Amino acid sequence: MSQVLGIRPTGNITCFQRCTNRLTSQSRVSAMIQKIAFRQRVENSLTETPFRYVQLAGLALAVTYAVMLLGAYTSAIGAGLSCPDWPTCYGTWIPFLRADIVADSPYSALQIFAEWAHRGLAMTAGILIFGTTAGAWLVRSETALIKWSATTALVLLPVQVALGGLTVTENLQPVIVTSHLGVATLILLSLLTTVLGAYFHR
Repeated sequence: MSQVLGIRPTGNITCFQRCTNRLTSQSRVSAMIQKIAFRQRVENSLTETPFRYVQLAGLALAVTYAVMLLGAYTSAIGAGLSCPDWPTCYGTWIPFLRADIVADSPYSALQIFAEWAHRGLAMTAGILIFGTTAGAWLVRSETALIKWSATTALVLLPVQVALGGLTVTENLQPVIVTSHLGVATLILLSLLTTVLGAYFHR
């Protein structure tokens, strides 16, 4: 029947396959172009604004260092357990809104504030670390040092959060406190590597 009608099945199939392959290739190229364009727009937006990637990474580094300093101060004044629960403090997020908490606590208002501020600043550092890592993959993905050092800091972050909680719930066990400081130091070094890499690869 196909011979009578002059149809060449094999040729038609080959033509169809070619057309399909061509459309697939065009779709892949289009998707790649869109991805590159999106990355370029993000990079341009970061470049055109006064707040650049190296500044974001530097802010994350500075806040992380401040968290470590505040943590050391909190320990020095004996306030490591001034918020006896975690992640809340006396069952609330802002204990200073309830006068009875401060009045009935065996710790002073300064000690409670130090521990509470340490947790709040640590949360801020976590958000900045996430932003630094996202920025590294979006606008600095061609530089492996920046990308993977920022990723290392982000991977260590949940470990640090868990150790921070255990520090309170396990009543300042020395091995947990030491591990908490050790992981914080690794995060700080990772962010320092990110900042230096971003500065010298501008």
